Formats: sequence, C-alpha cells, structure tokens
Amino acid sequence: MATLSMFYGIIIKMNKEDREPHHKPHIHGWHAGQQASFDIETGEVLAGSMTPDDMAMVRAWIKIHREELFANWKLLSEEGSYFKVEPLR
Repeated sequence: MATLSMFYGIIIKMNKEDREPHHKPHIHGWHAGQQASFDIETGEVLAGSMTPDDMAMVRAWIKIHREELFANWKLLSEEGSYFKVEPLR
C-alpha cells in the first residue's frame, strides 16, 4: 500500500489495483488505531471509522487534492507508481 501523505498524525494510503478495480477510487486513513476508507469523489466513508475530527480533516484534504488523488489512482492501477500529495496544513 502506497503512503501518499501524512498530517496531524493521520496517515493516508492507497492500494494498487492489480486486477480489475474492485472498488470506487478510494483512500485509506489511519490514526490512533482507527482506520477508514474514503471515496475520492464524494468523501463518503466506505468502511471503518475514525473520530469526527479526523474524518473532517481527511475529507477537507480529499476536497483540496481530489484531482491528484484520481491521478494517483490511475498511476497505481496502470503502472504501479505514485507520487506524494501535500499534507493538510
């Protein structure tokens, strides 16, 4: 799993899709032993849970970097490469 960014103790990762994409484009956020998957398009939580404050920060970050996240989804799925995304500041 590729680590795209880290901010305020939250780690953001994305899976490489080796076969046909099995999910909507999404990211995984980890913080303080909690994990959630977020839809890149909507910010909706697809699985897991985090504190409301952590979810708000991840959703704000997604909104700011949506185009970069879609580009990373495509790169990881097609080439296995990715680039880092600026943290939330």
